Amino acid sequence: MARVLLLDEFHISVSAPRGLRNAEYAAMRRTLNGLGFHTNLCRAIRKVQRQYRCLTQATLKLNA
Repeated sequence: MARVLLLDEFHISVSAPRGLRNAEYAAMRRTLNGLGFHTNLCRAIRKVQRQYRCLTQATLKLNA
C-alpha cells in the first residue's frame, strides 16, 4: 500500500503573445528553464505553504 496520498496537482501555463522575435521567445524559455526561476518558484511555494498550518505535514514538490 502507498505510504503517501496524492491530494492535488497544479499545472502552470505560460503564454507569450504571437509576433515576438525568436530571440524573445528563446529568452523566455531560458528564464523558465533556469535554476534561478525554479529556485524562486520553490521559495514562493514554501512561503505560501507556511501560511497554512494544515499543510505543514504535507510535502510540496515542483516537477520541472
